[in-house]
Amino acid sequence: MEVAANLDDLDAGIIKHLHEDARAPAKAIADSLGVPESTVRNRLSRLIKSNIIEFAALTNPLNLGHTTWIMMEIEVETKNIRRVAKKLSDLPEIYFVYITTGSFDIFAGATFSSNAEFVDFLTNQLANVDGIVRVNTRAILETHKRVFKFSPKPSIMKSAK
Repeated sequence: MEVAANLDDLDAGIIKHLHEDARAPAKAIADSLGVPESTVRNRLSRLIKSNIIEFAALTNPLNLGHTTWIMMEIEVETKNIRRVAKKLSDLPEIYFVYITTGSFDIFAGATFSSNAEFVDFLTNQLANVDGIVRVNTRAILETHKRVFKFSPKPSIMKSAK
């Protein structure tokens, strides 16, 4: 996995502001950080082009009818791990797919409008994916933390001169 280019305190400050308000205008961020608006715009452009920052509308899945949340540990024939991960990624019910270490090869999450919809998915879609050996599922009962805010790690920060 490739690590991002070195970031500095200004980049980290811009990211922090966007975590607090992703719709904050560049001028407001610039004023808060004490730099010209053009500097913030240039930095934002660079952060976006280098895939350090991505913008998306986060929705509340429960308010959209996704009331049944399932985590799946999936054991796969070794030669088929990437193919199965790709196939799972194409299914609209699944919202993340990770290839992992340990007793299971793939960890995935999916949402459904009901338990019946989940059972239908399990027996009619997942059961027909070639290469899957075993699936272990867990229903999510409550969510206590769900964030998508990652700050730069010190190891990628440029040292101040």
